[in-house]
Amino acid sequence: MNNSTLRFDDGINITLEQMLLTKEKRVHHQQQLFAHYPYPLISLSLVIPGPIKKSSGSIFLFTQALDAIHQMLNQHNISIIHEKLYESITGDEALLSIDYNVDMLKQLCIKIEENHFLGRLWDIDVIDPITQKSISRTKFAHYSRQCLVCQDNAKVCGRSKRHAISEILTAITNKVNDYRNS
Repeated sequence: MNNSTLRFDDGINITLEQMLLTKEKRVHHQQQLFAHYPYPLISLSLVIPGPIKKSSGSIFLFTQALDAIHQMLNQHNISIIHEKLYESITGDEALLSIDYNVDMLKQLCIKIEENHFLGRLWDIDVIDPITQKSISRTKFAHYSRQCLVCQDNAKVCGRSKRHAISEILTAITNKVNDYRNS
């Protein structure tokens, strides 16, 4: 693999307002796609803490995630009806309209997140076209994700700010380097 150094601190700091605006835009984009394509939607983003959301490391992670999703869809002979990529300093995102059962699609996406070496760093949501709500992992007895640093519940660690952002980014960098060097 390429030996160039991937970093997660070589981007532009963004503000909370920019992140909130991005979330609003994501919902708007999803609603637009549902208006044209009434199919389940895969929404891909990354799990990157801190004020820098787009970096050489995040670009690599995003590409790997999109490749993993395409491989899974190809393996199961599942059609992509429409795919749209969004590039932004707040982090790259993808929305894919998929002609497949929403619950089965969510289970396949959970498998990617749980079985791919980098899957923990990806946020692969599946959104129901009828409710326009994300399908929860807990619906299929998959519990909350583990913290990247200590393996406890990630939401608990995040809410309590148990780990410094630098500590989490070091864990992410180490995971990516281990993957690239394997």
